[in-house]
Amino acid sequence: MNNRKKMVLTIMMTLLLIFLSGIFIQQRIVNMLNKAAELSVARQTEDISLLAGERFHRFITPLQTAAYHLSTHEQEKEAVLQMLTQQNPQGQAGLIDFQHHTTGRSLSTASFPRLQMAFHGNNVIDYNPDIGILLATPVFYGDNVRYVLYQVYPPEMLPKLFALSDYDAFTHVIIQYHDGTLAVPYENYTSNDTRFWADDTIQAGMQEVHERLKRNKAAAVYTEGAEGKFFVFGADLPQTDFSMIGYMPWSAVAGQITSIYQRVFFLFSLMLILFACLSIYLLMAQTSVAETEELRKARAEADAANQAKSQFLANMSHEIRTPLNAISGMNEMILRQKIPGEVRQYASNIKSATAALLTIINEILDFSKIESGHMEIVPTDYQLTTVLREVCTLVGLRAQAKNLQFKIHVDPYLPNYLHGDAGRLRQILINLLNNAIKYTPNGSVTLDISGHRSESTLHLHAAVTDTGIGIREEDKNRLFLVFERLDIERNRKIEGTGLGLAITHRLLTMMNGTIKVDSTYGEGSVFTIELPQGISSFDPIGVFNLDNQLVFEADLDKPASFIAPSARVLIVDDNDMNCFVASSLLKDTQVQTVIAHSGTEALDALQKQPFHVVLLDHMMPGMDGVETLHKAKELPNISNTRFIALTATAISGSREKFLAEGFDNYLSKPMTGAELAAMLERYLPAELLQKPIAGGAAAAKPAAAPTTQAKPAAPVEPPAAEALIDQKLGLQYCNDMPALYNNVLALFCKQSDGNIAKLDDDLTTGNWKDYRINIHALKSTALTIGCRSLNKQAKELEQAVKDYLADDAAPEQKQQALNYIQEHHADTMELYRQVVAEGSQQQPTT
Repeated sequence: MNNRKKMVLTIMMTLLLIFLSGIFIQQRIVNMLNKAAELSVARQTEDISLLAGERFHRFITPLQTAAYHLSTHEQEKEAVLQMLTQQNPQGQAGLIDFQHHTTGRSLSTASFPRLQMAFHGNNVIDYNPDIGILLATPVFYGDNVRYVLYQVYPPEMLPKLFALSDYDAFTHVIIQYHDGTLAVPYENYTSNDTRFWADDTIQAGMQEVHERLKRNKAAAVYTEGAEGKFFVFGADLPQTDFSMIGYMPWSAVAGQITSIYQRVFFLFSLMLILFACLSIYLLMAQTSVAETEELRKARAEADAANQAKSQFLANMSHEIRTPLNAISGMNEMILRQKIPGEVRQYASNIKSATAALLTIINEILDFSKIESGHMEIVPTDYQLTTVLREVCTLVGLRAQAKNLQFKIHVDPYLPNYLHGDAGRLRQILINLLNNAIKYTPNGSVTLDISGHRSESTLHLHAAVTDTGIGIREEDKNRLFLVFERLDIERNRKIEGTGLGLAITHRLLTMMNGTIKVDSTYGEGSVFTIELPQGISSFDPIGVFNLDNQLVFEADLDKPASFIAPSARVLIVDDNDMNCFVASSLLKDTQVQTVIAHSGTEALDALQKQPFHVVLLDHMMPGMDGVETLHKAKELPNISNTRFIALTATAISGSREKFLAEGFDNYLSKPMTGAELAAMLERYLPAELLQKPIAGGAAAAKPAAAPTTQAKPAAPVEPPAAEALIDQKLGLQYCNDMPALYNNVLALFCKQSDGNIAKLDDDLTTGNWKDYRINIHALKSTALTIGCRSLNKQAKELEQAVKDYLADDAAPEQKQQALNYIQEHHADTMELYRQVVAEGSQQQPTT
């Protein structure tokens, strides 16, 4: 087996080296080809520039002859001009003296600044985009210039007279003035050619051409971009302010040479294929030789023994379940009778032991089914809320028995009606949660349900987080092995077969799912699964709860489990209402809170005094939470401060994103007092935490308790069917404190005019960055007061702004998003005003 592995590794390494060598050789050939082609095109460009110069010289020669004649026959000016017009009717001839008096074609020296050089004895070629090209030559009388003879060629005649399109069928050449103004286009020059020259890749190539022209007469550069593969070239025309530029397709230059590259590539590919085939053949031959009759027989015996073991376990599990069910049933009958307390205690112990033994038997039975191949996955239509409710009911009792806090967070936008094996999903979640409870002596166990859609499939994510004993790094590889008990010395008192995680892993494999583990020894673990499930209906779950009315949260009527008068907490949020809610929820803990409304204020506060925990809002105008965190980390004496991100966008992957940025953890808004207190209890220094004083403001029941359905502190009338604000929902996010809820609702109404004005102004000015931040804040605060409809509309507007600002969005997608914002903004603001009106009229909650 070791020799086989070595051979496979050798073959793979050889194939990789051949592949990398081929890529290197290919790139070298292409580079050499392009360099040689650039030199060839540059030489050709020099020839074209000579041709362009000769073309201008051909038109200026008749002028020079006529000027020489006029130098001795001044009286024949009219005749000479007439003769020039007859010889070359495309150009309008004229004569100008030092006083700018003209004969023939009138001319302004302001239109052609270079004309003045002709009075100094030079031939002149000048260009005006509105008039055309001027060719001029001096007329001497003795050693002095008395006149300048010229011809003007209008723009419409320039392509016909001076264009170089007849050079060959592939080369496109234009002549431009020194400032880049097009003077002589090539034949059939259109707006598409203008866009071609404006392309960023072509422009970058021309910049390189101009750099090379500082050292050479002509230059050419290979470019490759959206327009294709081209050589762009250029040369300056001597004795003029013109330059010649052009392009030709790469294939026109290198087409004949590419056959060499194609042959090399073909031979290399053939060699790679032949080597791969030979390697596979040798590997199969070696395997066949090694596979002796004795090994095949041993493998058959091992398979038979494994099958017999699985069958034995299955039969034994069934045999044990029969008397066990009888014991459980008879014990239940005893518990229903009126019996002495001591006997009832004995019967309760029997019930607990029976349940534990039944769990072990079920695990063995399931594992034996998987091993023997009898385990089947039976997909059916089911409701995700039903499965979660059943899981929470079963697991919550175990958590309560250990005095643990059990929490569940469910993405309300997940589809509720799915297609898959609901029983196996329930079993997987229960196994993971029971495992977390088993190895968590105190603290909390949290189930996070999220996911993402891909067409008609939901990739369901479930993360089980505990504050338990954690897993050592060296034990992680044995985590899913059967009958394995990790860290036995430490866990010797914990019951179980070691099959739960092994069964979970195999069930997920059978259902095309995955599982991963993150753990810190001594601090806790996170088990995360991903499981594809079909979508039967896209109707969302909504706010998940156990009785279809309220969110499944901790017992909110329980006071804080700790006090920390010496702890200092900095709350950073640009929204006054969010700051007010957070500080109010922390009153029972007696921590010292400081408010900052921006990243800048937060940095100032951190420099003035140290804080143990910073609750930092993610999305703020100007400096957002991530940028604030990075700058805060640069401050001195900050190493002991823990940073918790606050976000209203708690989607799948949020935790990993914030941890990667440097946060210690995150909380999703709206948050409850129990969640906030639990987070502080986890991250505040242990020496600052104190037990609540009995009978005081923070006096309470035992600290850790399982999360059950929240009960309002006082009855609240259910909202009418048409009501916009659900007070029951709002109370959940105000720790079930009516006074706090009334203050939050009043603050929401008070700030509405200013918030609407800011949103309207952002829309009018197109300030989409601030619009996104402000609509994001409205989404969060709307849910805090219990208004789902405003929360939903604000969330949809926020998503539209995100789509509009996305870097990879197509123009039509951006326009669609912009149309949505403009069409729905006014309706959302009107709904905002209606919610404020209803909130202002509500009687104080008591």
